[in-house]
Parts: sequence; C-alpha cells; structure tokens
Amino acid sequence: MSARLFRLLLKEEYRAQSSMFRSSLLMYPVFIFVLAGLMGLMLMPLRMSLSTYELVTLAQASVLGSGMLVGGMALFQEAILERRMPGVRLLLNIPATLPISNKRVFAFFYFKDVLYYICMNVLPVVFGLYASTLVTGLHVDLPLAALTFVLSFLLGVSISFALSTVVVRSKTLFALIVLAMIGLLVAATFGQASVLAGIGRFIPTVGAYAGGSATDIVLALTVFIVLSAVSLCCIRETPRPTEKRYTSNFNGVQERFRAVGRYSALAAKEWIDLSRSGGLGSVLFSFVFPLLFLWGLLWMLSSALVFMSDGEAISLPFTTVFYAIIIGFFASLVYGWLNNIDNNANYRLLPVTMTDVIKAKLILFVVLNTAVSVVYLALIALSRGELALLPVSLFIMFMVSGYTGVLTAYMTGIFTNSLMFDYRVMTVYALGVAPVLIVLIVLSFSPGMLPAELGLAAGLGIAAYLLLGRIDRKWGRVEFRA
Repeated sequence: MSARLFRLLLKEEYRAQSSMFRSSLLMYPVFIFVLAGLMGLMLMPLRMSLSTYELVTLAQASVLGSGMLVGGMALFQEAILERRMPGVRLLLNIPATLPISNKRVFAFFYFKDVLYYICMNVLPVVFGLYASTLVTGLHVDLPLAALTFVLSFLLGVSISFALSTVVVRSKTLFALIVLAMIGLLVAATFGQASVLAGIGRFIPTVGAYAGGSATDIVLALTVFIVLSAVSLCCIRETPRPTEKRYTSNFNGVQERFRAVGRYSALAAKEWIDLSRSGGLGSVLFSFVFPLLFLWGLLWMLSSALVFMSDGEAISLPFTTVFYAIIIGFFASLVYGWLNNIDNNANYRLLPVTMTDVIKAKLILFVVLNTAVSVVYLALIALSRGELALLPVSLFIMFMVSGYTGVLTAYMTGIFTNSLMFDYRVMTVYALGVAPVLIVLIVLSFSPGMLPAELGLAAGLGIAAYLLLGRIDRKWGRVEFRA
C-alpha cells in the first residue's frame, strides 16, 4: 500500500507538471543543465581569487539555498494545482474521504517532492558543473559532488520545512529563529580570512567534500532526518477544509486602480483573486527570496573577489546600480507567478479578451515590482552609503524590469509557465535579454560609464513601450484554454 501510494504520487506530480509545459517537461532539466554549465565556466576566473575551500562553500551554499526555495514553494503547490485544475481531486486530499491520516499522506508527499526535485534540479546542476570541467580543466569528484549536493539540497528543504511548521504556530518564534540564524552567520565571519571561510564551517557538506569527512556526511543526513521527522510529526490533522468569508470590497479596490482607466475593473478582479487565494504570498516569496539570496551571495563574495593584475589588487564594485540591474531581471519572475495561479478557462465566461487579461496582469506586475524593488533598492543604497545613486538606480531598475516584464508577456501571454520552457521561446527570450544585461552589468563596474548605462536603460524602456503596443496584434485573437 505504501509503495503503491508513493508511485501514484510520483505519477500525479509528473502529469501535473507535464500538463503545464507546451513542448516538453524535459526542457526544464536541460535548461538547468545548460545554466549550471555556464556557471561552471565562471569558476575559472573565480579560481584566481577564491581558494578551493571557498569555491566549495559557495557551491554548497547555493544548492542549500535552492533547497530552501523549493521547500518554501512546496507550501503553495497544493493551492496552485487546485486552482489550475479545479476539477481534479489531488491525492494529498484523500484523508478527507479515506481512512488514512493526513500526516502519513503528507509524509509521502514530502519525500515525493524531495525525489522529484533532486532529479529535476540537483542532478542536472551536478552534471552541468561536471561538463564545464571539460573546458576549464578543474577537478571535480563527480560521485562525491553528487552526494554532497544532494545532502545540501536535503538540508535546505528540511530547514525550510521546519521553519514553515514554526511559522504556522508562532510568527514571533519564527522571527526569533530567523534572526538567530542570521546572527549566527554574521558571528561566524568574525576573525576569518573571508566570509566564505567562516560560513563554510556551519555547512557540513562543505567539510564532507573539501575534506572527505564521513562524519560530516552522517551529520548532514542526521540533521535532515531529525528536522523532517519533527516537522512531519507537527503536521496538523485537517479532516475538513476551513471556511473563509470576505466582505465585498470590489468597488473600493477598483477605485484604487482608477488611474489605469478601462483596465481598472479587471485589475481589481485580479488583485482580489490573488489576495484571497493566498497566491500573493507565493508571488512575493518567489521575488523576495532570490533578492535576499543575491544579497547574501554578494555579501559572502565581497571580501573574496579581489583579482591581481600586474601586481595590483582589483576588486569588483557591486554598486547600487548593479543591484538595480539584477532586480530588474528577477522582476520577470513576478509576471510568471501571476500566471501560475489561475485556471485560464475561467476567463471564457467574462467579456474580456486575452490582451485585456495580459495588460491587467502587467498592471499587477508593476504594482508588486514597485512595492518590493523600491524598498529593497533603497535599503541597499542606504547600507552601502550610496544614496546619491538611488535616483539613477531606480530609473535603471524600472526600465530593465519593464523591458523584461513586457518581453515575457509578449512572448508567453498568460501561458508563461508552459511557453517559457519551449526551446524556441527560450532562445528568443535569452537573445533578447542576456546581451543587454551583460553590457549593463559590465558598465556598472565603471562609474564613468553611468551616462551610457542610462542611455541603454532608456532604450530598453522604449523597446518595452513598442512591444506593449504589439501585444494586441499577437494575442488579440487567441482564445482562453485550461
């Protein structure tokens, strides 16, 4: 019974995920493989300033962070699948009608997710990095790398799962635990040659790979088992769904969107759906977590990325402008998640066109991007003492995010999560985004090139405006579908 239930959960996951991809579900691990390979090529220049131990710490910390992201996203998976496939009864809900406990089913669901994402995320990263060594010549112990990467991923998932269990019961305790974890990381860097060297001591898989320590492997596995077991034991039995009631506030919300004219009603409807469904949390999480991870990553690298050229030390200045460019790129995740919630067939019952819905979602994209990015960028500028750069950074951020958001909408409409992994769409999108981002990032390292950056950013804004005008022509006659 247990083995059969686990197999059924795996089949359900495959069918649910494959139904969202227009071309092939396998395009996702291929994309991860290629991306990991490109990142592996960056190890060669990084090797000039980072020790082997620091490179291992950077890799293991990145995989651990991706595990935490996957663990956090799993919290929203049930709601997303139910809204995209409202007529389908998910196996996770069978305790409501069959004599099986919610804890037991969720335990199978949890380990199913772990296995699925190891195959789809972690292993393509391992093989992508190993493929890059054929070019760079760097040595990678493939079996040990695969083992430690999987363990780092498991640690990240279990930590995220444990934190989600805590936050359900006490947000105050959750905040205290998070602050304690941040404080521990900061304290770990005191007296160390670099931030990475200090943090590596707290990630057992770093010692497992760098020193071949079997004790660290056992420790990582033990932490995963303990955190997972405690979290699963704390799962509450929910024999029936909770009922939520809301007062009608459509007119008030529409009034807030009156500045967008004829799209105000649809934008209000989209906002109410997003907030009441709980999807707002998943959208914000998908945007905020990568930004926090970026900040942490650059914080770890800030004291280590020092290159020697003709006997002179050269460091890369990650200014507020650099952060603005990266924020603008990550903002496209918001538009993708806005299309990850709804079953599109529902729009057939409304007197709206495809382009109306696309532009309403773009309006929400602008609102959410502004709310998060402005605060994040202002804090970055304040922490770096670069408030003078904040106005130009905001301009660059809005131009880049506007371009990536509108390009995503133009290329994928409201089918972002299926079309984006179509190899043709992915290729055009990469050619449209990667070159300009690389040029902007390179220019950001030279303060004297700020006028050129502003000019290029303004060009992206103009391109976004022109693409916005072409959305009607491309998507105007396309019908809604499930």
